Amino acid sequence: MILKTSKQTIELVFTTRRIVNISNLLKEKNFEELYFKAMNESDLDALSKIIYTFAEDPENGAKSFETSEKVYDFLDDYKKENEKSYNDIFKEIAEAINNEGFFKTKMSKKDFSQKISNPLSNIDMNKVIKESTEKAIQKVTEQQVISLT
Repeated sequence: MILKTSKQTIELVFTTRRIVNISNLLKEKNFEELYFKAMNESDLDALSKIIYTFAEDPENGAKSFETSEKVYDFLDDYKKENEKSYNDIFKEIAEAINNEGFFKTKMSKKDFSQKISNPLSNIDMNKVIKESTEKAIQKVTEQQVISLT
């Protein structure tokens, strides 16, 4: 995927290694959850780190940015010159990632549209249930310990 401004052209190159690196950097095991959570929250720090991780110079394959902070200037230029919002940029990148098959499953256009338009579809219910169960068990255990003393 090519992103272009008058000052700079970058290519986002998706690889398994980079997916793992960004997941580790942002402390999330599931890249798809990480990406759509960042998108739904309009997390610009996550967006800059995602672009930083995947960005290469299309001519020589070198890193496009010295730091993820430098991505902010690129985003400002890209938004202005292409009349895009942050949400548009998130969607463009998500489409490219999906087309390359780097989410859990490659989504059809219909499934992809539903995923990006419905924030609730991005919630990992198993994770929510697990966390809720753990909290409930902790409270019950605390109450039993208190009643024993």
